[in-house]
Amino acid sequence: METIQSYHDLCKEIDIFEIRINDLEREYKFWYHACFSSSRKVSVPLNVCLDRMEVICDQVEAYSTILEEKEKTRKSIEERMNEFDGLEYKVRYMRDVEGKTLAEIAADLGYSYDWIKRISSRTKSTPRVHRAVAKDVLR
Repeated sequence: METIQSYHDLCKEIDIFEIRINDLEREYKFWYHACFSSSRKVSVPLNVCLDRMEVICDQVEAYSTILEEKEKTRKSIEERMNEFDGLEYKVRYMRDVEGKTLAEIAADLGYSYDWIKRISSRTKSTPRVHRAVAKDVLR
C-alpha cells in the first residue's frame, strides 16, 4: 500500500517545513536583537541586519504558504483513506495514521483483539510520524 507510505512522506515534509520555519523565526530574533538591542554584543551594520531580516521574512512567508498547501493535502488524503472499504484498510489506517493500538482498533470496530491482530499482521506497518518528537529537536 503505497498510499500509506506517501502519506507518511508528506507528514515528514510537513514536519521539516515546520522545523525550518521555527529555525528562521529564531534567526530573525537574533538579527533583531543584533540591530536594536542596547547591549549589542555583535557589531553588525544596521543595513546588514535589516537585509537579512527581510530575506528571512520572505522565506518564512514562502515556506508558510507551502506548509499550508501541504496541510490541506494531508487532510484530504486522510479523508480519502478513511473512506477505503475493507477491514484491512481500516485496521491499517487506524494503526498507522491514527496511531491506535490493536486493542483500541478492536474495540472501535467491534472485533476481537485476536482477529484484529491477525488482520494487522497481514499488512506492513509504517512508522507513525510524531510531530511532537520533531518539535523536541528544536529545543
